Amino acid sequence: MKEYEPPKMIGRRVPFSMRVLPEQHRRAFEKAAALGLSQADYIGALIDRDHGLPNAIDDRQNAEELPITKTA
Repeated sequence: MKEYEPPKMIGRRVPFSMRVLPEQHRRAFEKAAALGLSQADYIGALIDRDHGLPNAIDDRQNAEELPITKTA
């Protein structure tokens, strides 16, 4: 296996092409919409979650909480 080389960036991101089953695509579309995320952000959050990193799915409650509520 060769060393990882990131593809050319487009803005701050790299393209990520994959094929999934139609039902998986529908479920991803619906879940991303319910979370207010794009499908790309949803997939990225799943990757971060899989690696134990903060992500846009699990951290939604903290992101929506006002900073002043954390000081009390």
